[in-house]
Amino acid sequence: MAQPPTVLVVEDDLQLRSLLKRRLEAEGADVFTAAGMVDAVGILRAFRPQAAVVDVGLEDSNGLDLVAQLAAELLVIVITGNRELSLLRRALALGAADVVFKPFDDRELAERVLGRLRQGSSGSGRAAAAVCLEWRGRRTLLCTRLGREERLSAREAQALRLLLDSGSRPVTRDELSRAIYGEAWDPDSRRVDALVARLRGKLNCERCGVQRGLTTVHNVGYRFDGSIPAAD
Repeated sequence: MAQPPTVLVVEDDLQLRSLLKRRLEAEGADVFTAAGMVDAVGILRAFRPQAAVVDVGLEDSNGLDLVAQLAAELLVIVITGNRELSLLRRALALGAADVVFKPFDDRELAERVLGRLRQGSSGSGRAAAAVCLEWRGRRTLLCTRLGREERLSAREAQALRLLLDSGSRPVTRDELSRAIYGEAWDPDSRRVDALVARLRGKLNCERCGVQRGLTTVHNVGYRFDGSIPAAD
């Protein structure tokens, strides 16, 4: 029988900490909890969890300091009520797999954590490189495992290039809208999300898991966790 996933929740709010523990346990995980960095470090010395959910605003420390220690060894999801883009970028630069803004749905958060573990995310949270995809020309992707080609529209190719060039930094919807449509992003318009959805469908490969490389960063935009080399 497979061992249940193990998750460490680091949150100084008792009510939220208890809620996340109950939800993750209901989804089949073994859960350790800590109120701050000191408690978390003690747990990490005694156990080896596979993932950690870390609040930025801990009473005894800055949660990002803990993220920096953990991200090389396990999957880290950051939770925070601070929506500043600079904090998001720093968390991702330190190796966090995702940043979730409060308030959030506990079921959705549990699915994000456990879903990434099921996908076999690395400790840094970066998905495996998209080794089965290659560029053919400027607008064609070839799945080398299936021998299938996908022709991208000019806008789809432009969006993918922008995502690839950004590295680990998420690309905001406004950046995509300005680069592709020449206009600021309109929250009432779904054309950026529709474009990304079409692109995600063309990246999909059930045999190699490339569809998991295009990550939605909650309330921000999108990030591509992988690489697509040019064909020889």
